[in-house]
Amino acid sequence: MPGKKHCSRDIFREFSHEYIPLIDKYIADYFDAKSADAALPFMKEMYADIKEYCLRDGKRIRPLLLINAYNGYKKGFRKGAEIVKLGAAVEIMHSFLLVQDDIIDRAEMRRGGEALHILLGKRYSSVTTNPLIGTDIASVLADIMFSAAIDIICGAKLRDRVKISYLEVFSRTYEKTAWGQILDSLNTMPRAIDSESNAPMMISLMKTAWYTMVYPVTMGYVLSGENGRNELKAIEEFGVPLGVAFQIRDDILGVFGIESDTGKPNDSDIHEGKFTLLVHNTMQKLDGNNLDKFKSVLLSQSKTEADVQYIRETIKSSGALDETIDSHSNLIAAAEEKLDELRIKSYNRELLRGVVESVGDIPV
Repeated sequence: MPGKKHCSRDIFREFSHEYIPLIDKYIADYFDAKSADAALPFMKEMYADIKEYCLRDGKRIRPLLLINAYNGYKKGFRKGAEIVKLGAAVEIMHSFLLVQDDIIDRAEMRRGGEALHILLGKRYSSVTTNPLIGTDIASVLADIMFSAAIDIICGAKLRDRVKISYLEVFSRTYEKTAWGQILDSLNTMPRAIDSESNAPMMISLMKTAWYTMVYPVTMGYVLSGENGRNELKAIEEFGVPLGVAFQIRDDILGVFGIESDTGKPNDSDIHEGKFTLLVHNTMQKLDGNNLDKFKSVLLSQSKTEADVQYIRETIKSSGALDETIDSHSNLIAAAEEKLDELRIKSYNRELLRGVVESVGDIPV
């Protein structure tokens, strides 16, 4: 139903336009206040770096899901300044993880600007002979982002029971995500690769599905004062397939996307030999010499442009790309089905439908 799809996406777009400025303003004001209170000039400078990094263009999907779930489950309707604060804390935590991710991936760019460790490395290379000064400082500034998020949560005006429930979800979110990142690291540039391994799915679940979809909605739900086991399960059954679909979409765009549209290189996953679901599906379709060659090229530490193109063409010609797109479509259908089982208000359900439909598009 084209009209319904358009309406759902418009709802999500309007909601984003309303709340993203509120989230960003709170982040800006928070770090401006920290900078004003900073005891030393270098601290003021680095608070400005954190603020700039956190406010770079992004979809803000996680805080938006949190706020939408709060509004959708809360009895009555309240925009709630405190909920915007908690959404801002989640976005700061996302920036914290992006700093780590860029260091781990040796990435140079993030959201249209230099990765934080690159920016800091250039600035402070004149004051120390440490070649990793940028990485060292960025790693610690990530800790400051974490502490800022905790500071915001502690200062939020919430009932004690609600705050405790929220902190329990908050803690689980970042522990599970951290284990997913470690598993991802263990499967990046590996010495060997097992086509029967379930690591790609475990990474998709731990690093993406729960972090991006399940937990933000769960956070909003518990902040509304609700904590029903059945609805928590329903949120999980909705968020998991949507989150895996989100990761599959990202994997496909990471190999076949247009860099000017996605804002990131479309060959980095290949160069890193990442063991994604797309790669897993390709290996499942190959055997003998073809499988051996694919694994050998994928695991090579120094790939040529011809090697990158070979990986792309093999993913296509094996039928793995089509199969992965089909899997993505099935996951989107599962999320749409489970969405209708949530006990969330109708407006907020349609907003979530707009998210599902956006994740359902793969522009390749």
